[in-house]
Amino acid sequence: MKRFTKSFGMSVALVLLAAPVVYAGSKTTFNLIINTTSRYAEGSMGSTRNTADAVQRIYCRSDADATGAETMRCFATNLAGVTVTCNSSSPVLIRSLQAAGDESYVSFSWDASGICQSFDVLKGSHLAPKDP
Repeated sequence: MKRFTKSFGMSVALVLLAAPVVYAGSKTTFNLIINTTSRYAEGSMGSTRNTADAVQRIYCRSDADATGAETMRCFATNLAGVTVTCNSSSPVLIRSLQAAGDESYVSFSWDASGICQSFDVLKGSHLAPKDP
């Protein structure tokens, strides 16, 4: 009986060691950043929505009309109330914007005339989902 108990205990230990380790996954908050000198804004839509204040926001929109003209516009407002915006009719920037989801990390830049120069979108399981 002693030999059985020892063998059984050793078998259980080996099974437990062979079991994969489970992690909850990486979770990252990307706070809203607006840099008016370098003319860019970035942040996670979920993280920005989840802030305790009702001031911060980052979002973009695209629209089209019956003639086939498409445009995009991005906005960001930080806690200090600084608001930046840019717009563009660049098809590649519009396509990139349309790939964004409501929990994506987005980054956009603009030139001195307020024309969007870049749009970056990141989707991933590590981004904070929006709280209700």
